[in-house]
Amino acid sequence: MTEKTHEKVAKRAEDIAMTTTIISAIVGIGATYAEPSGFYAIGVALGLASEPLIVTAAPIIASVATVTGVISSGAYFYSKWKNKRQLSNTP
Repeated sequence: MTEKTHEKVAKRAEDIAMTTTIISAIVGIGATYAEPSGFYAIGVALGLASEPLIVTAAPIIASVATVTGVISSGAYFYSKWKNKRQLSNTP
């Protein structure tokens, strides 16, 4: 039996969402360790020093992971709905 297009899309979206979630977790852990502390944190707060790139990028990457998760969930439920609809229309 061939796989339906909506099932392929749902599986691909799931793979992408899982990948971005793993990347987001790794970046989050790295940002935790790279977060400025002590006098360096005071310099960042005053604008005298810049924040490490990973600390700046972490919320953006987390947002990307969230968006891909939402898209994956939508594709999953659409595929489930489509399969149920096709089964009910089968004679």
